[in-house]
Amino acid sequence: MAHATTGPNNGPLPASSMPKIILDLLFITLIIYNDLIINHNKKLMLKGNEVLEQNQIEDEIRLAALHERAVNFKGKILSTLILQERTIDTSLDLEDAIILGPISLEGTTVNGNVNLKRVVAKDSVYFGAVKIKGSLIFEEANVKGVVNLVGAEVENLVSFDGITISGFLSLAKAELKGNVSMQAIKVTDAYHVGLIVKGDVYLRRAMISGELNLENSFIEGSLDLLNVFIGGKVNLKSVRINEMLVLKKANIKGDIILDGTKFKEKIE
Repeated sequence: MAHATTGPNNGPLPASSMPKIILDLLFITLIIYNDLIINHNKKLMLKGNEVLEQNQIEDEIRLAALHERAVNFKGKILSTLILQERTIDTSLDLEDAIILGPISLEGTTVNGNVNLKRVVAKDSVYFGAVKIKGSLIFEEANVKGVVNLVGAEVENLVSFDGITISGFLSLAKAELKGNVSMQAIKVTDAYHVGLIVKGDVYLRRAMISGELNLENSFIEGSLDLLNVFIGGKVNLKSVRINEMLVLKKANIKGDIILDGTKFKEKIE
């Protein structure tokens, strides 16, 4: 003889609640299965390569200072890189590294160069108010998020040549004492669950002592040079800007090269 399904008080379970319980169990099972698949794929991707955690990152920084050499994460995989409000005594080398989480050097002083050439960053990069005593090299990198250097200070060259960014690139209020090169960069819109982050390039109120070069670049949003100061020429040759080119109140001491530049609207 079949027995009726019972509830917590050993009474019959209402028939109307049966489908909800089954659906809830299926939903939980699917979530667990999905997490297992994601973790399995991550392990396959990183197989044979150690992912460095914060304590290992700190160990390398201490060793580099002790031996007076560059902090070396060249070709390494890092979980994140959070080095805020501190001093790094030597250069920071992350060439060909993969960073799985956010990168932040907010308020940090680096007594040397910062090399991020060909870095793959799976999240945003925030260098707000960073002070770099050498050059910043961020060439041919791929960033799945915004790159924000608001208020940054860099003593020598800044190069973003060939970088790809999903989101905006900001050098607003930055003080850059050398040339700034952004040749063949690609800055595109980013989409996050109903939110669009426009692929803009901001240089509002930046101070660039040398030249600015964006030749052959693609900017899906706008290029904003409002109130910028640039001590040399500005090369916008063959730049494609999908939205606005803002030059209002820009103080540019050299020539502005606009050969083959495309934009929807220019604001002067």
